[in-house]
Amino acid sequence: MKKHKPVTSAPSAIRNLSAVERFAIRPFAHSPIRYTLIALLFVLLNLSTACTNGQETPALNEPEPVTLQLPWITQAQFAGYYVALDKGWYQEASIDLTINPGGPDISSTDNVVNDFADFGVSLLPDVIAAIQDGKPIKSIAQIQQSNGLLLLAKKSSGIQTPQDFVGHNVGVWFGSWESQFQALIAREEIAPQDFELVSQGFSMEPFINDELDVASAMIYNEYHAVLESGLKAEELNIINYADYGLDFPGDALFTRTELIEQNPDLIIRMLRASLRGWQYAVEHPEEAADIVLKYDKTGEQTRDHQLSMMTEIAKLVQAPVRPLGYTDRADVRRTIDTLFTYGVLSQRVEPEDVFTNQFLEQVEPE
Repeated sequence: MKKHKPVTSAPSAIRNLSAVERFAIRPFAHSPIRYTLIALLFVLLNLSTACTNGQETPALNEPEPVTLQLPWITQAQFAGYYVALDKGWYQEASIDLTINPGGPDISSTDNVVNDFADFGVSLLPDVIAAIQDGKPIKSIAQIQQSNGLLLLAKKSSGIQTPQDFVGHNVGVWFGSWESQFQALIAREEIAPQDFELVSQGFSMEPFINDELDVASAMIYNEYHAVLESGLKAEELNIINYADYGLDFPGDALFTRTELIEQNPDLIIRMLRASLRGWQYAVEHPEEAADIVLKYDKTGEQTRDHQLSMMTEIAKLVQAPVRPLGYTDRADVRRTIDTLFTYGVLSQRVEPEDVFTNQFLEQVEPE
C-alpha cells in the first residue's frame, strides 16, 4: 500500500494552540482527514487573531454618515425628513443622518457640489439652473408637486401686478429661490434697474412694517405669518406665479451625480427612509408638527404655525395619479422650456440630465 507523506505542519500547529483550542479539535483526532482540518482551523484562528491584533474588527452594518442640506430653517416644509430621523428609519437603513438647516443666501446646490453635504433640497427650477451652470447634481425625487411661491403687497401700496414694481423695492430669497422671480420679470419685460431688488431675510417684519413693498412668501409659511401678525387677507394683494404660467414643481431631493454612480445602494436607502417619513407626515400632520418642534433649535416656532404649514405642505406633496416623490418628465420639460424662453437659462438642458426615477422605482411602498 502506498504510504502518504504526513503533513508536518499540523503537529506543530497543535503544539502552538491553547488548551481550549486543542480541546475544540479533539473530535477530529482519529479522522483520516484530521491533519487537513487541523491545519485549516489553525489558519482561521490565526487569521481571526490577526484581524483583532492592534485594531478592532469593523462592525457589520455600521450606519453610514450622511448629511442633508436644507434651503431653509427647521420647519414643517421638511417634516418628512425629521419624521424619518425621529422614528429611526434612517438608522434602519444604515444611515447616520445629519440635517443641516439653511436660510437666506445659503445655496443647497453649492453645498452639495462642494461636498459639504451629500444630499440637498431645493426648488426644481433652481436645480435646473444649477445643472445648466455645470453643477454635477441630479434630482432623485420630486417631493413637492407644486411649490406655493407667492409675492405679497399691501393694497395700500397700490401694487397689484408685476408692472407695479417700478419704483419699489422687492424682496427675494437669494441662494435657492431666484429662478422663478427672474422668469417673471423677464416675462413681464420689466427692466432690473426700474426697481430695487432686496435680499429678503427670515422675518416678514420689514414687510409688515412697510420697509419692504413686495415680499416673497410661501403659501404654507410666510403668508400665514403675515396673517398671524394681525393683517387681514383682504388687506393684501397676492401675485401668484401660477397666474403667469410659472407654476413649477417645488422642493426636489437631489444629490451629486458622482454619488449616484458610485453608491447607488445609498441612494435607494436614503430615498426609502425619506419617503417613508413623508408618507407618515402626510397621514399624521399633528404628530409631524410636534416632531419638527423637537428639532427646532431656535425655539421660535409655534405649534399652531407648524400645524397649519404641515396642512398646506401635504397638499403640495400629494398628487392624485402619481406616487409620492415621482418626477413627471413633462413637468420638467415645461419648466426647462419656460426658463429658457425668459432667459433664465442660456441653453436648454435635457430632462434626463435633471432627474431620474430609477431609484424611486426600486423603493417598495411601506
